[in-house]
Amino acid sequence: MSDPDVPKWFLDLAARNPGTRSLTESALRERFGEPSEIELEHGQVWRAGWGDMAVLLLVLELGEGEVRASPVTIDPPAEDENSFVLTSDLTAFPAPATVWTGLTRSVPQRVLDIVVAAWSMDVTTCLMNPASLEPGARLPVGVRRGRSIASDFDDRSMIRADLEDDVDQLGQMPGLPVESPVSPSVTLAAVLGEVDLAALCVALDLSQAAVMKLLRGTTALTASQAVVVARATGIPEEQILSAVRSMPRDLVQAAEHPRWRQVWIARAQRLGTDETQARLDGCQQALALAARQTGGSQTDWDARLRRALNGEEGAPR
Repeated sequence: MSDPDVPKWFLDLAARNPGTRSLTESALRERFGEPSEIELEHGQVWRAGWGDMAVLLLVLELGEGEVRASPVTIDPPAEDENSFVLTSDLTAFPAPATVWTGLTRSVPQRVLDIVVAAWSMDVTTCLMNPASLEPGARLPVGVRRGRSIASDFDDRSMIRADLEDDVDQLGQMPGLPVESPVSPSVTLAAVLGEVDLAALCVALDLSQAAVMKLLRGTTALTASQAVVVARATGIPEEQILSAVRSMPRDLVQAAEHPRWRQVWIARAQRLGTDETQARLDGCQQALALAARQTGGSQTDWDARLRRALNGEEGAPR
């Protein structure tokens, strides 16, 4: 399950199988559009991942910044009594797919990566609330209930356990700090108080202008910088990290939408940082841009992000 090339293996399989050409990279883009243009909808199957972990998820319901979803597996064949198995003609996959409805979880939208399929409303509705289905209820054609696992030593039991661990981890992947009335943002300058600016410049190996941006909160403070500042000032690292500027909720929801995922991944690779920091830096730029606007209209954060990241790889236009 924890394989960063999922679903690459079935895309490769699709390329060799004339009956499943719709799963190739080019076909997915032709069907769903560029990643930056895709709207999130229930019934879609997404690759979700973080770091070296990747899982296929069927989106069942949309929430504020999250989705309720069930993991999907194709190979190796596996199922349990709480799952449903779908024939390939229903899924566009080159083999029957198992939807593990017993492992349905809420996961943040920020972990969604690539949409690989969109299933019919009949199938999706059936899987939304399987507990409400009577034991003998008629299922859509091509859908059957999974067979129970007889023993903990069965390979399928191990597959289910690994899959459950992966989905639970996805639900805990770090997000952006969100502003709230009870946790207002504080600047690094406010945390440090009196500070030897020259010494801080030397410790961080940054210019005075760059350090001033950190102190004022106009540039995001990284975790590694927080360690350096803590050592240089004697202030606990936890207090230093409290100076990471919180973001407006609407900005966070825009930046963590899957349409921006490829932008943050590409930015992290280019800057040699992690995805969370890349997203935080980008949002800081959009926040600084919004601070210079005039008027009282509601901020269009997608537009601000597009302007702030103009020209970056994968950025929506």
